[in-house]
Amino acid sequence: MALTKKIFWYLSKIAVLKSVHENEEMSNAWNSSLELFPNLSDHYATDKLSGESLSRIRMLICAQAVFMTRVVRSLIDEGIKIKTYADIGDSDGTTRMLFQKNIGISELSTIGINIQPEAVEQIRSRGLDAECMDAMKMSEKGLKYDVASIFETLEHLPDPIGFLRAMQDVVSERLIISVPLIVRSRVGLGYLKGNWPKSKRATIANNHIFELAPEDWNKLFLHTGWRVDVSWQIRQFPRMGLLHMIMKFAWRKISFEGFYFVSLVRDDKYSSRYIEG
Repeated sequence: MALTKKIFWYLSKIAVLKSVHENEEMSNAWNSSLELFPNLSDHYATDKLSGESLSRIRMLICAQAVFMTRVVRSLIDEGIKIKTYADIGDSDGTTRMLFQKNIGISELSTIGINIQPEAVEQIRSRGLDAECMDAMKMSEKGLKYDVASIFETLEHLPDPIGFLRAMQDVVSERLIISVPLIVRSRVGLGYLKGNWPKSKRATIANNHIFELAPEDWNKLFLHTGWRVDVSWQIRQFPRMGLLHMIMKFAWRKISFEGFYFVSLVRDDKYSSRYIEG
């Protein structure tokens, strides 16, 4: 079993590295990330990472920073000044560190928002601003940012529609989102499966609720007054070839094919037609 695990980790890491280095932006971000934060085992404040998952998490952080950089640079090229950025659900500040190095805007003010005190403490230990807050209550507090991101968090929320609507009052330019790339929409809630450890408490942090395919997420965006301005799909495992044939069943058990990124702009063309009650 130990040998099988080592082989799996080796092949999985090869697949991730292959995906990373097929894209120049991702390859540069990967190298920069190794300089900025060589150890990612404490990426999640409440869970330690080990083995092959470390390479997948690093790839995800790089993709987040790359997509953020693309979007913000595009806005700047349009003459739009971006002065404030909030990373909602920020785990440890690493995405912001890599993004700030990429974008090179010294006057850009950034903050991490997380409901877990341990995560906020970890972010602050890196010298970054962070606030312990429920993302659903940001609009109630009158907070406003030019750009906000919510990476790999929307699928955890019990009310993604309510969140997206609330963000209308928080974000002025772009709301940037990443979710797992799913082929067929489904309800996650892994704690309802028979293999969930009885000793493990089910929480919003360790359970996905809505795992949707891109076309269904896009419907929710339009329904809540947002339109996809730019999108990007990145895969962490090969879609074909010998490596895919050997590993596809194992990969499906441990993770997703990749990640779906969108940059959203406010647009009430469709949401204004929908009347509740």
